[in-house]
Amino acid sequence: MGLEMTLHIMHWLADGYGHDARITKIVDTREIWIVLAVNPDGAEYDISGGRFHFWRKNRQPTPGTTAIGTDLNRNFGYRWGGGGRTSTNPFAITYRGPSAFSAPETRNIRDFLASRVVNGRQQIRTAITFHEAGRLVMWPYGYTLANIPADMTVDDHNALVLIGKHMAATNGYRPEQASDLYITSGTTRDYEYGVYRIFGYTFEMSVVDYPDDSLIPSETGRNKEAVLYIMERANCPLAVLGLATRIARCGIYDDDLEVYRGWRVNADATDTATAGAWQRGDPHPTSTAAGRKQPDTVPSGRYAFITGLAAGSSANANDVDGGRTSVSSPTINMPATTGQKLQFRWSFATDRSSISADEFRVEVIDTATGIATTVGLARGGFERNAGWHLATANLDAWAGKTIRLRFSATDAGTNGIVEAGFDDVRVTQPQ
Repeated sequence: MGLEMTLHIMHWLADGYGHDARITKIVDTREIWIVLAVNPDGAEYDISGGRFHFWRKNRQPTPGTTAIGTDLNRNFGYRWGGGGRTSTNPFAITYRGPSAFSAPETRNIRDFLASRVVNGRQQIRTAITFHEAGRLVMWPYGYTLANIPADMTVDDHNALVLIGKHMAATNGYRPEQASDLYITSGTTRDYEYGVYRIFGYTFEMSVVDYPDDSLIPSETGRNKEAVLYIMERANCPLAVLGLATRIARCGIYDDDLEVYRGWRVNADATDTATAGAWQRGDPHPTSTAAGRKQPDTVPSGRYAFITGLAAGSSANANDVDGGRTSVSSPTINMPATTGQKLQFRWSFATDRSSISADEFRVEVIDTATGIATTVGLARGGFERNAGWHLATANLDAWAGKTIRLRFSATDAGTNGIVEAGFDDVRVTQPQ
């Protein structure tokens, strides 16, 4: 039924184009990829001899055994080898394979998804994989029972749930987090979201495996509204959270720094710092008698850019030393519309030994001219403890231009502590 579903989607889009206004708009404004079948060899075997074999694995021999097949939906690299309904036994129906991406089919999907990363950003925003059976709409994650684990933000969870429940309301399926069915690891859905923040869903179709052929039109047809809906949401899935979130999160650029999206440390090869270079990750706290110098939390999720993530043996062990460290965003093609704003969270800490030339600086670089304009600046010269603050800068001067953002921290003295961090970098929609 999953293969029938993808065939029907192809026909809805091709046959409806130019005849159905909604479908025409979707095709004109979206890039849509249809993977008709991830496991063609397994599917061919499943129907061989004129009967069903209840086969879910591929047909790849397992070296060193007489077993055939890897469960492709246990072979993806994100949380591969975790717990739940997955097996290390090559003869088991849910055999995960000897290693992540050991199956050629999963490697092909991995490489396809990687090919859609342009300028550091994944172009695919939403996805559905169609399985059988159970009539379920499931969202990430499958590897944990936690609703919002460390590798998921609150906003993402809330939007995933709202979209999932909306789709379930249109097709009559039951909406649930994937792990509510049972714990799994190494799935397509978890890989899509965990690595790329693709809002990936799994639809379990039909009431039973191998339903009668006469049910194909009704079972596929009941999903038409859900499929069109998620295509429409692909521009910015977070928009379902309301107007305020849409303005803040659905502009031309939005990066919560939870996954790698093309930022480069020392992109211009001009940095001079000998220690404390920018790193994206989970910061380890540092403190002096005066207070916290490196935060132990981030504004959203688990990652931010921090100068020297590790705590070290003392507060000044991994802070910025010897000059400047910088990190630059990918290029951003600004729409020719005024009212857009740069928004980010920041932290900057110094001790009483710092000097006024110690600084945290944010710049907008016009890529056509190379001119860098400072839009945010904090200086040292006094005791300042770590803490997250919200900053906003008007971007009207760069409407219609291509820009990069550059964040830098500088230790211009000899002994002072300089620690900086930033997170949740956005170009908001015009209000």
